[in-house]
Amino acid sequence: MTVQTAAAGLGDAASRLSFNAQNEAVTKEGEQDMLNAAKLQNELNRVNMFAKLMEAGPKAAKDLIS
Repeated sequence: MTVQTAAAGLGDAASRLSFNAQNEAVTKEGEQDMLNAAKLQNELNRVNMFAKLMEAGPKAAKDLIS
């Protein structure tokens, strides 16, 4: 193995490690975005349910339960 092929091999390995690290970071960021989106959707659902109850009273509560 020559010095050039060894250096090329090390460069390839470093490139793969860099790609894997970036890919993992993007995946974790996407996971966090999805968790935040789910939390926001749950909050929106609660607010909409509360608004419906405040607007229509007992009939709305019955509609939501059934």
